[in-house]
Amino acid sequence: MTDKKLKPLKATPVIKKVTVRMPANLKRQLPMQILSDGYNMRQKSTWVVESIRSLMQNKDWEGALLSESIVSADTQDVFSIPSDLVNKINSEARRVSMEKPSLNANQSSIIRAAINRRMLGFFKLVE
Repeated sequence: MTDKKLKPLKATPVIKKVTVRMPANLKRQLPMQILSDGYNMRQKSTWVVESIRSLMQNKDWEGALLSESIVSADTQDVFSIPSDLVNKINSEARRVSMEKPSLNANQSSIIRAAINRRMLGFFKLVE
């Protein structure tokens, strides 16, 4: 009998917890907007994921980052985001940082931009 050691499976999490830096007033306004859109607070992350997908479907989405470069992020919030979307956000942040370094693209700024755009009414549900 051969002594074969079992190798543990490396399961990647389907959902990742992502901490987003944001201004305190945005964090205060977010629950009101989520509720007014017909979601409950258990669906906060669903609302944010829809916002990110809506933003990134627009071919010129990087323009939304212009307003995020002057944001004073003094608090943070945590969202549960599918790992494939987190990977897309991070790869887009790297791409934008290389192409347009003045936008200071990072994970938080992209998610903040998506939230702000949805709160301003620039939202289209992506299937």
